[in-house]
Amino acid sequence: MSDQTTAQTSNRYKLEFEDKTSRLMGVVEPPNTTDDDKVAVQQPITLRSLNEHLETEGYQSYFYYSNSVELFLRKIQRFESGRYPLAEKRDAKMSVSISHDKSTARVQTDKAYGGTELTEALILEKLDKAKIDHASIDKEKLTLLTTADEPVDLIIANAIPPVHGTNATLDATLDSKVLSSRDTDSKTAIDQLDVFEFAVVNPGDPVMKKTPATAGADGMDVQGKKIRANPGKDLQFSKPYEGVEPKEDDENTLIATIKGHPVYTTTGVKVDALMMIESVDIHSGHINYDGSLMVKHNIEAGFKVTVSGDIFVKGTITKAHVHAGGSINVSGGVNADDIDDEHNCYLEAEGDISAKYFHHTNVHCKGDIHAAEYLMQCRAFAQGSVNVGQERGRGCIIGGHTSSNSSINAKILGSEAYLDTIVTLGSDNDLHKEAASLRHKLKRRQREEEQLSNILKKIQDQEKPTNIGKVTLDKARKIENTVKLLQERVNAMKERLGELEAQLIPTNELAVRITNRIFPNVLITILGQPWSCEETRRHCEIKLQGEKIVMDNLQD
Repeated sequence: MSDQTTAQTSNRYKLEFEDKTSRLMGVVEPPNTTDDDKVAVQQPITLRSLNEHLETEGYQSYFYYSNSVELFLRKIQRFESGRYPLAEKRDAKMSVSISHDKSTARVQTDKAYGGTELTEALILEKLDKAKIDHASIDKEKLTLLTTADEPVDLIIANAIPPVHGTNATLDATLDSKVLSSRDTDSKTAIDQLDVFEFAVVNPGDPVMKKTPATAGADGMDVQGKKIRANPGKDLQFSKPYEGVEPKEDDENTLIATIKGHPVYTTTGVKVDALMMIESVDIHSGHINYDGSLMVKHNIEAGFKVTVSGDIFVKGTITKAHVHAGGSINVSGGVNADDIDDEHNCYLEAEGDISAKYFHHTNVHCKGDIHAAEYLMQCRAFAQGSVNVGQERGRGCIIGGHTSSNSSINAKILGSEAYLDTIVTLGSDNDLHKEAASLRHKLKRRQREEEQLSNILKKIQDQEKPTNIGKVTLDKARKIENTVKLLQERVNAMKERLGELEAQLIPTNELAVRITNRIFPNVLITILGQPWSCEETRRHCEIKLQGEKIVMDNLQD
């Protein structure tokens, strides 16, 4: 028994609290033989009276061992002398664990049993010992901890995520073409020869505005370590300037220096003088022009057109080679006899390419491809999206090979004759493979770091570190060094992964959307993963989930 005890007696037993062990003991002493008659007439002790005595003495909130009171009552009734443990006075307990990436700190508590309750000061002291930064602590959760009557398991602190910077953007201040009228008097019929007016700017007119990139705001983990934000990528206007210059009091705005037509690219704008001709035929010969071109009628077979700006054709293009430094817009159709023979048709543009239809045509652009009626037996590639029949027309992609680094949208894909039709999304698969490999390695390294950190924590949490022993201490130091090395590798991997992900095409944007039907013999490949249509389906979206292509019903 401890040297310091407090005791309360009642009838044939007494209660003693041991300060050193914080235990409540029940003591039964052998009865005095001279008091046998008195014992016989004493009030009987019951479980109820024993519990009332414990409550009266202030022991009701202690932690009682299983059936300890009932067993003690039996000892009393049988006059079995001895000391019997009944309960234990316990202070509230609290443990703090930090996730391996230090994004969260978890608190687990055990309530007090007659001992010291958890107060905000005690909680903060424990959190300080775990090096938790106060700025990451959830104040509501802190209040919940101090008022909880039961054990609690909750996230007390969360990392403050960084706010990544936004990329710079270059935005046109006006549309480069305007639909002015239609070559028809009918209100219902749509003539393929739409009439366009070029946008014309005068010196001093703003033509492009830059929204600068932002640096973002750094975050921090639960221990106050900085989590760096990725700054937005900056963009510069392409040089040399042609027909434009920065505004005198605003370097982020380009203004025209001459009267002409603005030609927009992804990296800038230039203002070209306008060239207008009736047709590209035997009378005009081949066209090679530094500016923008408007053809009032057709580009005939066998001719070549190369311009540095935009091309607008109000008629059709037949078996010609057309190259534009801007966009190509054809009011009519584009066709040839075959994709690969000497009578083929080839269109290439730095911007968008649009036409009523494309037939046996090679189409290549860095913007989007737009067709109202169909892409038939074409070889088409767009850095942006391919859109067929989105505003009007049949909207069919039939045969050929259509590729995009964004999305393909059509009403009908394939044909009732089950013509072989190939569709490819995401041409730059090497970046995705590198990113996937890096994610796998990063996950493995983080798991190794977590396992070693847990082993190290167990060693460090032993009650008597001086008795751990030299071998264990040496092991702990080696583990600690290994954890630091792993953390350095993990940080390097995260940095490289961030660089890759900034260049990757988001997989959720790589999708084929069919608003009417898709037929068998359509082969779709997304980032190297193939999928073949085996039966006619309607209103569907085909996309990549993980490493598997799935088909879902198209959401309205």
